[in-house]
Amino acid sequence: MQKWSQRSSLKNKGKEEFLATKEITVLEHPAYSPDLAPSDFFLLPKIKEILKGRHFDYTDDIRSLKALPQNQFQNCFEGWTRRWHQCVASQGE
Repeated sequence: MQKWSQRSSLKNKGKEEFLATKEITVLEHPAYSPDLAPSDFFLLPKIKEILKGRHFDYTDDIRSLKALPQNQFQNCFEGWTRRWHQCVASQGE
């Protein structure tokens, strides 16, 4: 039985060959980083903060939660922009 990494590289080889035959340029991208994922550094912590210590008996109780203000989302994406600029400037380090 092949190891996962061997099977994975065989699949990638097939994809690379397919893309090459279609003359599709493949761009490199950085590995996943929670620093660059808005849901990880902003949305999920905010939701956890709102839900901390709360228990819900009914779906309507969950629906009654206050929405996050628009300015918090704006601040989130401004911070996200700063983070990816820093990532580009440091060449992903």
